Amino acid sequence: MIRLPKIIHLQDDLSLGGVTRSLELFQHPALTRHYEFATEEVHPEWSIAPKFDATVIVVHFSVSWKTLPFLYSLAARNSQASLVLVEHSYSREWEELYVAEQARFRSMLKLAHLIFDRVICVSEAQALWLEEAVGLRNPKRQVIYPWSDIQGLAQLSRPDFSLKDPITIGAYGRFVEDKGLERLIHAMNALGDQSGLRLLLGGFGPDRGKLKLLARSNPDISFYGQVEHVDDFLGQCDVVAIPSKFEAYGLVATEARLAARPIFVSGVGGLTEQVGDAGLIVDFGDQASVVKLFENIRDLPLLNMSIAGREACLRVTESRVEAWLGILAELSLCPARREAA
Repeated sequence: MIRLPKIIHLQDDLSLGGVTRSLELFQHPALTRHYEFATEEVHPEWSIAPKFDATVIVVHFSVSWKTLPFLYSLAARNSQASLVLVEHSYSREWEELYVAEQARFRSMLKLAHLIFDRVICVSEAQALWLEEAVGLRNPKRQVIYPWSDIQGLAQLSRPDFSLKDPITIGAYGRFVEDKGLERLIHAMNALGDQSGLRLLLGGFGPDRGKLKLLARSNPDISFYGQVEHVDDFLGQCDVVAIPSKFEAYGLVATEARLAARPIFVSGVGGLTEQVGDAGLIVDFGDQASVVKLFENIRDLPLLNMSIAGREACLRVTESRVEAWLGILAELSLCPARREAA
């Protein structure tokens, strides 16, 4: 029996989330026909990494000064394997918001990238920023959008916008400041009564109490709870808003488009690359602009946006599978050659 090359994905948290959902792509028959896949939970704060029986090791956790010893140990103890980093987290906007010492942060990125044979960027915007920031270029740097093909999304009926009253604007994700959900609540509160709109917020997180307090006097704002079934949540929405302050990619926008829901997104990271004719880029930091958008929502070509979004996602799965097949074939055939051990 021929032994297939083994690909191991490393995560530091296997709990439900966008990264975990995206790994379901590797259960696709077109990939499992050629490779054996496994996912391992690791503790990157350790200084000694495990040794794996693998042809390719794909890292999905964030690189940092704290994780560098683990990563260099991973390279040294697995010299037979090609190493791939999928950069899920960092972006231009993230750096602007959270990095006080830019030179130090970028030095860390350069040291980390030396370890890897490939760095996968999750958007063109992220790839451009990393080229400008640390000189990361092709062929080492490649772009593959994350994947989401949750069962049922492509089968959801389109909203009948001509009959909708109220129109439900949905937003979901982790309840933290970075997601900007309070911006939606402030805009809804500013609309006042008889807006003809409803805001449905789905998710959980440390800001839940704060968000509920902001929304408590507004009967047009409701909370769905933790979103365990995305198709059920999106089935209750007509439009999806993504007011994030940063997003390397923004998997929610892909899910919403698959569900034929128009998207209103912040002009950050990979969100802007997903809009096309499927929605609008919105300055959610300008409350007056958001209020005006909501007031005029029925004047927008919502049906056309709905159709365009779903059509743009018809080959989501195939395109991601093809991209990964190309990279894994190249790395499986070539011995690992890194710039630093």
